Amino acid sequence: MLFIERCLDMLNDGGMLAIVLPETVFHGSTKRYIRDYICRRATVVAVIELPHNTFRPHCNAKTCLLVLRSGTTQSEVLMAAPTEMGHDHKGETLYRLDAPDEIWDDLPRVIAELDEPDSANNEFVFVADWQLLSEAGHWMPRYFQARQQPLAAPEGRYWLSMQDLLDEGVIEVWPGHGSPASRYKGQGDVPYVRVADIVNWEIYRNPTSAIPEDIYRELTRGKHQLVEGDILFVKRGSYRIGSVAMASQRDAKVVLTSEILTIRVTEPNDYGITPFYLLALLSSSPVQGQIEPLVFVDTTLPNISNRWRELQIPVHRNTAEIAAMSSRVETAIIHKWDAHREIQTLRASLGRLVT
Repeated sequence: MLFIERCLDMLNDGGMLAIVLPETVFHGSTKRYIRDYICRRATVVAVIELPHNTFRPHCNAKTCLLVLRSGTTQSEVLMAAPTEMGHDHKGETLYRLDAPDEIWDDLPRVIAELDEPDSANNEFVFVADWQLLSEAGHWMPRYFQARQQPLAAPEGRYWLSMQDLLDEGVIEVWPGHGSPASRYKGQGDVPYVRVADIVNWEIYRNPTSAIPEDIYRELTRGKHQLVEGDILFVKRGSYRIGSVAMASQRDAKVVLTSEILTIRVTEPNDYGITPFYLLALLSSSPVQGQIEPLVFVDTTLPNISNRWRELQIPVHRNTAEIAAMSSRVETAIIHKWDAHREIQTLRASLGRLVT
């Protein structure tokens, strides 16, 4: 903060300042005082995202370039959200997937598009209204870029946001229990479920992370426990954000890391939404495609935070189609649960098998 103050103090009337700052400054709730201070001192001219590989391998922090001008006459902000800039996280040359002989560097295109920031042909550069940034409470280009084009619902469906479902009581949500001290991991039989354990619509039970009974009771005291049909949603981590799983009867006694959100569907509801139907929708391409612009980086760790509430789910207009999809997913999930029970029976009868 002191560094930003000193930089702004050096500006003459009409002077410009360009500064690279950690991405968390542009969105973090605990960093809002910095954004407020900047707005009292200067006009935000541009916010340019820098690809995560920009300073790698020497620095893993995700950053943005902020351009300011002295004075406070805010109206529009120039923004850009390039994907790559020529090298990977190891510092080695990065080539485009669809053109293996071409270096994947979006920055020259960004520079060219800055000459016509309002052009509809731009791939990365655009202009955002300052009022939108003020209402959103952050300055993240990829978020506003995604909102340049309204979402088109798949044929025969309509959008409902997760916030709508929450407001109407169709779902309840709560965070995970927290994390045990590392010395307890692998010392008991109660599963400790981490982000990496949410795979293939189920909870993977890693015995090397299981914790003792007394630590389980301590971490879960006064908190929600899972019931069959609860949906788990990864909201913080790396590439796993947006992964979902469904809890079975055998998952009633687990500890969830705080990075995992539990979603419980209230049945019946006016939409006919079931846990199995919602599980399928959250996994679908129309929903998963919305996740990346909602994920911001807290210095080095990606986090969707409460922006999962903005996810739009494509609900079928025909209730018969809702019931049909729900039934198909339920059948598949129950078959999987039955298989797990059979394996447990085998372990009990044949000895402590390693599975």
